[in-house]
Formats: sequence, C-alpha cells, structure tokens
Amino acid sequence: MMKKYAAALLTVCLLLVSACGSAGEEPRQEETTLPQQTTGTSAPESSSQIPESSEELETGEADGGQEETQPSAPEDMVQRDHETKDDISQILLEAMEDLREQAEFDIAGMTWEFGAENDLKNIYYAILSDHGELKYTYDMEVSISGDTAVCTFSYMPYMTGAYDDGVPEGTGTIGSLYDARALAQGMTDGTERMPVAITNPSLLIDDIQCALAQAGYGWIVYNLSEDGTELTAEAPVGKSMDECVSAIRESFRLCDEIVSERVTGSMTEEEKIKALYDYIAGNVAYDFRYYSDRENMPYESTVAIGALRDHLAICGGYAQAFEMLLDSIGVENYTVSGIYRNEYHMWNYVVLDGVGYYCDPTSDRGGMSNHFMLTVEQLTADGDYSWDHEFLQKISGAADRPE
Repeated sequence: MMKKYAAALLTVCLLLVSACGSAGEEPRQEETTLPQQTTGTSAPESSSQIPESSEELETGEADGGQEETQPSAPEDMVQRDHETKDDISQILLEAMEDLREQAEFDIAGMTWEFGAENDLKNIYYAILSDHGELKYTYDMEVSISGDTAVCTFSYMPYMTGAYDDGVPEGTGTIGSLYDARALAQGMTDGTERMPVAITNPSLLIDDIQCALAQAGYGWIVYNLSEDGTELTAEAPVGKSMDECVSAIRESFRLCDEIVSERVTGSMTEEEKIKALYDYIAGNVAYDFRYYSDRENMPYESTVAIGALRDHLAICGGYAQAFEMLLDSIGVENYTVSGIYRNEYHMWNYVVLDGVGYYCDPTSDRGGMSNHFMLTVEQLTADGDYSWDHEFLQKISGAADRPE
C-alpha cells in the first residue's frame, strides 16, 4: 500500500511540473566552446514521457505517446524560450552564419552584467572575435520589449547579392585580394575616398584589410569602411596627405635614377631583381637610433625615402625601398611583416615566373646576398623567421589575377 501511495503522489507532482513548465527550465550541461558549424534551430526533443498511472511508475513501462508538434519560426527569425547566455551566443552565431535578418529570444529571469542591451552587444563582439569569417556582419541592433529581445543584423552588400546585376559606375571592384591592394595603391595620388564593391563572397574581411596594408608604401594607411562599400585613406599622425603624396613621388623619382644606372634591357628578370637588391643591401646603413634613441629617429628611416635618399633606414625602409624599385620595373612583389629572432621585422616576397621567393635586404646589409630569393623552406630552416606565408600565397596566387 505504501509503495502505491508514494507512486501516486509522485504522479501528481510530475503533472504539476508539466503544467508549470514555463516557470523553470531543464538543467543544461555547460559548454566550454561554441560549435563551429550548427545548422539546426529547433529545441531538442524530450527524452521521456510522463506516465499516466501509478502502475506504470512501479513497473517502469510507459506507453509511447504522441509528441506535440511545435510551429516552426519564420525563415528570417530564430526564436527559443528561456535562454542562457550560452544559448544566446549560439543563436546569434547560427543567425549570422545563415544571414538571417533577426534573432529573437526570451530573456526572462536572466542576470546581466552591464544591462541587457550592452551584454547582448558584447556577446556579438565576442562572436566576431572568435569567428573572423563572420565580420561581414558589420552591425547588430538590439531592442528590448518586456522579456523579449530582438537582435537585427546588418550585412555587407557583397554577402546579400547586392551586385548580382552589376557594379555601379565609378565604383572600384574587389574580386580578389590582389584587386584590393591594386585599388588602394592607385590612390597614392592623394585620393582619400573611393566607392568599392566586393563581388567575391568567399573573401574574408580580415584578409582584405591585410591586402590594403600592403598599399601606401608606409606613408598612407587604407581601410575598408564599416559596411564594406568604400576605401578610405589616412596620413600617419603628424603628417599631411600632401606631404605623404610628395614623399611617394620623390621616392619613385629616386627609384627611376637607380634603375637607369643599374638595370639594362639585356638583363633577365632575375638579373634585374638582383641588381636592385645589391644596390639596397650595399648602399643603405642601419639606423641604430631605433635601439638607442628611438624618439629622435626620423620617420623617414622607417620608409623607402630614408633608404633611397639618406642611405639610412631600419627594416621597413629597406623593404619598402626594394618594393618601390621592383614596382618601378614591373615585378610583382609584397612586403612581409613578421618576427625575426624575437623582434618585429619586415622583408620582401618577390614573384618570379609565378613562383614566390623571399628576400631580406636588411639582413644582407653590407653587400651580402645570403637572403636573396629564398624558398619558404630555406627561410624557415633555421627557425629565425615566422610570418603568414599562407596569406602571401592567397594575395599573389594565380587564381587572384585579374583577366
């Protein structure tokens, strides 16, 4: 009798819990990382049914009842009830991956650190930090109404088919990382703004920004606008745009003089590259004020004009002088920013006959050529260098060439 009474009492309690399910939530197992790819948006199915009688409780044999079918959320909406912050992060991640317009969820009973709106924005920024491939989601607005939060996303046009019918007239086209750098490099005449259309949805925003960092010769900094529709140019702190444009022009004038003296039409491409490399390595001294008196070291020592005009520079000056010399003769090349023997360093990546090679004129100063046209395997052999070789392959790859 006592066993049947206890079973009946438990049945009553279970039915009460079922009727008041909205007042609490099932315990969740804490997640330590966000899933990388998640496609489902519906809640998990229940793992058990409430028994209909005390006899079923005693024997453990419950019949299989029909599960109630819940209506699905609209295609442009993700909606769940009674979320934790981990749940919200997952919902936002899925919505951004699927390019959904909004995500909506119940925030009843949640505790906030800086208020609901600020905490939700911080979750959004944390997702972008962990998932750089989602930076095409350039904004998220939050609205709170009672216990409901709605997050509305803004996506860069290139992810939403905005250019399917063509690019507006007068707009630069970015179909590759190569294009991004070339457009910015074409703005070294002092152009401060250029409308652009990214037309390749596989491009990552971080990679585009790295490509833009390849332009400007150390004098002009280029950035993609927040919504991805414009390139902007800025001069370094303390410099005017006119000063920067003038310095770039003067550097190219000096390059032309050096090329006319060192390069002949009978030389092979590699011989031309070697002649210009030898000039930089043999005629530029290192500005050791970088270590002893950095505050009084002129900005010019960090860029090409220090090497070309003053014959005094640090690694940035060596690398960018070699870059401008190679640009003067039409050889594809890029500067490389990385680490050399635990210090920040800059050197060069030169493309010859479709193959990339590394050159480090700073390390060869004094007229040596130990670091001329090295393969990636040769440069990494002693473990002194570390950098993003993969990015250089992407920006200079054959697939990234304009037709």
